Amino acid sequence: MPTAPDVLRASIEAHNETFEALLRLIPPKYYLVKDEDADGAAPSKYQKHSKNQKAPKQAVKEASKKARREKLDPANQKSIVDLQNEAALEQEYEALKADKKGKGKRKAPSPSPAEDDDEDDDAMQVDDLEGVEDQDATSSLPDVADEDMVPMPQAESIAALREKLHARMAALRKGGGQGEPGDKDELLEERRKQRAALREKRRKETRERRKAEAEGKKDKGKGKDKDSKGKAAMTKNQLIVPDLPPTSGSGPSHNHDGPLTNVAFSALAGSTSKRATQLKTSSNPTQALTQLAARKEKLASLPEEKRKAVEERERWAKAEARVEGVKIKDSEVQLKKAVKRKEKEKVRSKKDWQERKEQVTASMAAKQKKRADNIATRNERRNDKRKGIKGKTKARPGFEGKSFSKGKGKPSGKQK
Repeated sequence: MPTAPDVLRASIEAHNETFEALLRLIPPKYYLVKDEDADGAAPSKYQKHSKNQKAPKQAVKEASKKARREKLDPANQKSIVDLQNEAALEQEYEALKADKKGKGKRKAPSPSPAEDDDEDDDAMQVDDLEGVEDQDATSSLPDVADEDMVPMPQAESIAALREKLHARMAALRKGGGQGEPGDKDELLEERRKQRAALREKRRKETRERRKAEAEGKKDKGKGKDKDSKGKAAMTKNQLIVPDLPPTSGSGPSHNHDGPLTNVAFSALAGSTSKRATQLKTSSNPTQALTQLAARKEKLASLPEEKRKAVEERERWAKAEARVEGVKIKDSEVQLKKAVKRKEKEKVRSKKDWQERKEQVTASMAAKQKKRADNIATRNERRNDKRKGIKGKTKARPGFEGKSFSKGKGKPSGKQK
């Protein structure tokens, strides 16, 4: 059963729309061949002296600018379908013009009977498809014109955006004195003002420095006191706070009237650093043992009650001193161990020093002996040379002069 014309028409239209949608995705320059004859082909290698016939440079520049603008114009961004439709319209227009010109000159030949029969048969077979093709040919242009899909934005929207951008730029240039100057003259004027301000600032600093130097020389010549000298020589980079004398001791500063310059977090404000210094012993363990022995003898000479009171007071003083960070070496056992360790170190150091001295002496003696031997050998050679005695020459390296190499090999000469 043959397919209905409506179904065929719908199928063909669907296929046509699909192909046109695919064609719109391809840029025209990659699909359509450019006609070089219409645009003008490039000059060949034989046209060497055609420079005078070409247009001037200004005209070429203007033409290239115009072509670039037209290329970037959204209205000229046409799809392949649009270009093909325009080409089809041009061909139809040319065909109509040719038909009008040839109507009066020639007549169409009448078909033969056999050809009429063949044409009738063909017309019977494709009768249903002729109407579809005619309708497609006539309705292809309106479909393209009514197409909703636009590859590029409209020129009006771009123009509107451009106007908005120019308006925004003009507003930024006019409003706000802190912004950058829009004109070149304004920019140059701004830079000139900045340079003038910088020069004025440098002149002012130079005048102040010279004035301060002159005042300092004047005060020095008159012999004023130290306060006036310091005041005259003061500059911008000088410290405002005067340097205070260094405080003695590792404890905190007890000068509550002045600023607290020496802050020690390892000490208490109410502790007595004087007592702590009294309890300190020497860093030398032998001297520390002597000091401890003297303190013990002094305590032993006191009465029992007074001795207990002194011991209790010393115990508290030691605790306070340890809190302040003072190291109190009052352990006889540890001090004796330290003395023994120092004695051993002294013995070891003495032994090492003695060995070092012996090594140095031995090396010096060996060097002296070698020097004396060399001098004696040199004198002996000199004397032999004067007497005409030749010394032994050194043999060359190898097997030359060896005993086992003698008498070997083939005998030279004829054997009788």
